Amino acid sequence: MKIINLVMPSVLVSTLFAGCVMPSENDPVTDDNDPASTDGVLDGRAAAEAEAQALGISDLPLNLTSWYSGSVAPGGTQHWYWNNSSLTAAYQVGLSPIGASTSNACNFEVTRTWDVQNYGGEREFHFIIQNTGAITCGANILLDSTQRLSTWATGGLNPGASKSWTWNNANPLDASYFVGVSPSGATSSNPCELEVTRTWYDQQPGGERELKFTVKNAGAIACQGDIQLARTSSVPATWSTGTLAAGASKSWTWNNANPLDRIYVPGLSPDGASGLTACVLEVTQSYYRQVINADGSAERELHLTVSNVGSLACFGTVLLNNVP
Repeated sequence: MKIINLVMPSVLVSTLFAGCVMPSENDPVTDDNDPASTDGVLDGRAAAEAEAQALGISDLPLNLTSWYSGSVAPGGTQHWYWNNSSLTAAYQVGLSPIGASTSNACNFEVTRTWDVQNYGGEREFHFIIQNTGAITCGANILLDSTQRLSTWATGGLNPGASKSWTWNNANPLDASYFVGVSPSGATSSNPCELEVTRTWYDQQPGGERELKFTVKNAGAIACQGDIQLARTSSVPATWSTGTLAAGASKSWTWNNANPLDRIYVPGLSPDGASGLTACVLEVTQSYYRQVINADGSAERELHLTVSNVGSLACFGTVLLNNVP
């Protein structure tokens, strides 16, 4: 499949699967579709357990868990949580949209994730999904966790306050990183809520790759937490971003994003740092889409956008890893 670059300025039946192989025939192509009050909080563990029982599965799998969202109207959102979350893992959400028509795709995006500690010590992982397409449809929600590579304390954070960290020597260069937080300090009247609001990568002039991320106290009380830094170095698909001017973005589509239970973890390996100036790149959006092809077959796609958030024109490698 031809690669075309676009540069822009400044399941009706649920599945419970794990472990997959990247098909070699996929090629990234560009995309110019920009998809844009949450409902009551929904219990993901209860939904997954109900669907597992319907499928005759007595216990939830230790790794990947999936359940169906039900129908969501265009622009509609759902707020889900996973209770009794591991205190030593980072969580990742994927989506497999269902319900596209021959004339309209079914688009779903994870718009926010955050961690909560309730009084008594229970950790919950929360996330919001949104139907960013033009038709009512649904999605299989895919949830998995990875044990941490490293951990450290955030220190105290006041409500609304943020703090950023740098993970030096973010090696190997083909690895994608993702971050969770295990909050602490909940009171009998208020939980502790911490949110990773951004992750991005840079290449320092000396060649070192760094991972940077920001954590915000999204709750009502001052509290703290422990960072859960995870990494995946699955056999990745990779391609070059080409040169991106400072403030510019570029988007791609990964066709045939199979198998349908795969959770992708896009990463970046920036290049082109010069003098005293780093090359700084960020995945600023990613979402999943189901389309109906001309032959009537359904296809899942992953769309992602990379932005140059630094001050230097540079380039990098997109790393299309997945949760192992």
